[in-house]
Amino acid sequence: MTDPQNELKLSAFKLHEQAVRASVGGKQLALDALELGGEILIVLTWLGNSERGLRKPEYVLPLSAVAHQPLSNNPAAKYKWAIGAPLPQSLFDGSASRQFRRQFGVKSGPALTLPLKPTRH
Repeated sequence: MTDPQNELKLSAFKLHEQAVRASVGGKQLALDALELGGEILIVLTWLGNSERGLRKPEYVLPLSAVAHQPLSNNPAAKYKWAIGAPLPQSLFDGSASRQFRRQFGVKSGPALTLPLKPTRH
């Protein structure tokens, strides 16, 4: 039996590209975030399918699970949120254990498929 409270309407989501500023492995990164079901999910890793030109979020971290601050509500602003504490590189490169990911509140990404980003040089 599924609980309707836990079901998300996947049709109502918003992608915030490179809207989260975070320190990862000593480097400042801009991370993508999904706004879904009233929650902000930071995309840690994307799974890409270059043949189909599609990608989907593999692992996400709820913004509410880490210390952060809102930076701007202005749609033209580069960053919308900043994460206060550095994040471990292992959350991004796939080397974190399931238990370690769970400590951070990392979840499997929602069943969304988006176009691949154009490569930037």
